[in-house]
Amino acid sequence: MRRRLALAGAVLALVGVAAGCGGDDEPEESSTAAWASDFCSAITGWTDELEGVTSQFTDTSNLSQDGIRSAADDVESSTQDLVDEIRGLGAPPTESGDEVKTALDSLSTTLETEADEIQQAADAVSNITDIPSALTTVTASLSAMASSFSSTLTTVQDADVGGELQTALEDSPECADISS
Repeated sequence: MRRRLALAGAVLALVGVAAGCGGDDEPEESSTAAWASDFCSAITGWTDELEGVTSQFTDTSNLSQDGIRSAADDVESSTQDLVDEIRGLGAPPTESGDEVKTALDSLSTTLETEADEIQQAADAVSNITDIPSALTTVTASLSAMASSFSSTLTTVQDADVGGELQTALEDSPECADISS
């Protein structure tokens, strides 16, 4: 549960810090705003789904082979949806767009890898004695996801020297729940 909160915190920090850089760019403002809106919608959808998955384990009766596999399937599916959406966005139309895209591509690869690790751990559960090992792997993978978000956050923050993306993220209604 603490790892889920750490991951959610990292996601919130990614958008929050990216939204704290300042600046403006009139010619591309509307396309940058659209990019930011789509980005925040993807992140919000993913974190909402992860919260639903992790809430399954507040009831210890869900700590079963089927429960873990179902949760892993949900994590893998929602993570793949996020990755597809992020990759579909391309680079934000800002001066730092290519660097942001490179960071998000790296994040996407890490998220896919860690979701696969979670899926493999769940698939390896054949009886109740396998559950602690699977949960250890899940926790480590969620931690790696959070770490990757943190690294991406730093890269995005450093890249957005003009503040173009920050302004778009601050102004986007879809980012309000993330950055507040």
